[in-house]
Amino acid sequence: MNPKTPEGLKTEFPASMGKVAPRELANAGYTKLKQLTKVSEVELLKIHGVGPKAIRILRELLKEKGMSFGAASKPQVTKDAPASAVEKFMEKLDHPYKAEVEFLRKVIKKVNKDIAEEWKWNAPSYSYHGNYLVTFNLWEKGHIHLVFHNSMISKVKNKLFEGEYKDRRMVHFADMKDIKAKQSVLEKAVKDLIKLQKKENS
Repeated sequence: MNPKTPEGLKTEFPASMGKVAPRELANAGYTKLKQLTKVSEVELLKIHGVGPKAIRILRELLKEKGMSFGAASKPQVTKDAPASAVEKFMEKLDHPYKAEVEFLRKVIKKVNKDIAEEWKWNAPSYSYHGNYLVTFNLWEKGHIHLVFHNSMISKVKNKLFEGEYKDRRMVHFADMKDIKAKQSVLEKAVKDLIKLQKKENS
């Protein structure tokens, strides 16, 4: 097994995958094999650094454990039903920054009336007209972690963004005070991404 990623996160993924794939999976919130039963191969392949070889290794390992990848899913464009599922999850969520997550949910949804909230990676996720914008990473407990994942994200310049991945950027907040201090910058990041998405689809 690959005991730790370079960031120090323990994973259950084999060393035969190399260092990059386990690290990028961990950055996206995946550190355990069981988590992969909730996500499809197609979705995992969208993660920078996770290629066919890594998927093949994981598929074989899951099979040995009597498990398999999840079915492919599409972004929800209707808001009521997915949002209801998120509300039910949030009621049961045990996370040290639950209040901050709830606050950020409201901040993100208020940016644009057409932002849809759904469930992805076992966390609240947001899309605009079928295109993913940002998803919470709730596996991390030491801070609040948002993952911006969209093919246009590299064109958005924002001081909150961390990482130089092809289609992802990370945002971290220390606490509620930190969120409120940076709220307007976060809102701008979402607005700028939506603006690019509109231009791309026009």
